[in-house]
Amino acid sequence: MPDQQSAVVPQRPSRRGVLRTGLAAGAVGATGIATASAAGALPGLGATDARPATRRGRPGNSGVRLRWLGIAGWEMTFDGHRVVIDPYLTRQRFTGADGKPDMTRKLEVDHRIIDRVLREHLTAAPEFLLLTHGHWDHLADVPYLLEHPAWRDAEITVLGSETHLHLLTAMGVPGKGRKHRPAVVSGGEVLRHPLQQSGRRSRPDYTVEVVRSLHSQVGGYGFDPYGTLTAPPARPRTLNDLVEGGTLGYQVTVGDRLTVLFLSGTANFAAREVSGARPDVLVLGASGHAAVHDYVERALETLGGPRVIVPSHHDDLVTPLDDPAVHGTVDRAAVDRLRRAAGSGSRVLSPRHLDRFEI
Repeated sequence: MPDQQSAVVPQRPSRRGVLRTGLAAGAVGATGIATASAAGALPGLGATDARPATRRGRPGNSGVRLRWLGIAGWEMTFDGHRVVIDPYLTRQRFTGADGKPDMTRKLEVDHRIIDRVLREHLTAAPEFLLLTHGHWDHLADVPYLLEHPAWRDAEITVLGSETHLHLLTAMGVPGKGRKHRPAVVSGGEVLRHPLQQSGRRSRPDYTVEVVRSLHSQVGGYGFDPYGTLTAPPARPRTLNDLVEGGTLGYQVTVGDRLTVLFLSGTANFAAREVSGARPDVLVLGASGHAAVHDYVERALETLGGPRVIVPSHHDDLVTPLDDPAVHGTVDRAAVDRLRRAAGSGSRVLSPRHLDRFEI
């Protein structure tokens, strides 16, 4: 995928909270009208991050909370609803003795940490599970989470590309008798929850909008493992078997209160796919973009300077979530770069693993 070399000058959307695609055939938009962001004292964040912010429009907190699951994993909760993005908890080692990535390593599942996180933090099943791409540090735990006693009887809609769902099928999803609903998306879909009742017109509690995106590009301008699938493969056994299969972003709009855009799974994006978007909150992949021209600056310019920015995918990927040392593995330089690029117009938060905070 070629690097995008020029900044995109954002155009104001005709409706607030609506994504417009510059190259797609039609407009992509959330049905809710986003107004603003809110934040008070945020547990788990440093003193410099806990400055109060005032929402545009009506005062008060949004009631929308985020929890960082490490790497690119997120939980978003509000009004009894729950959406989870890229929930990877195992955090297995991926390098060989030479310190270089070794994609021949066998896939591992840390049942101990999965049990603990679901017992103490992810205490209810999500309505949607959103996949940004197919690599092990995004998708590998999904089959085990869906079969976990805490989730297996829930009705969970899993969104991902054709490749992502072929990988899940090869790993046994959905299991026999399960209510889980894998659904193929490719970018442009605007999905409502709850479903529209036949013969009745109603506003949704929230919408999930799918955005085509791009994978990070690092040394050598590439990434590994790459590839796409048109049918389920043999059951994946190694890191190399979980291929990218296209990259997606997601915008979740909560009624008329708040819009959160998750470009969280990689450190790259397709500017023309989100040009004109004005999310209240941007969750942005923050490290691993050595080959991407002016990544942070272009993202913030294209999106019009979101009022709240939350970095993602910026820890060491391997330190266990219940090891206190995990909080020290965050790439502070990436957070600082976000702050410099955002200036005084946006508030950049620095989340702690598994802590929930209101936005």
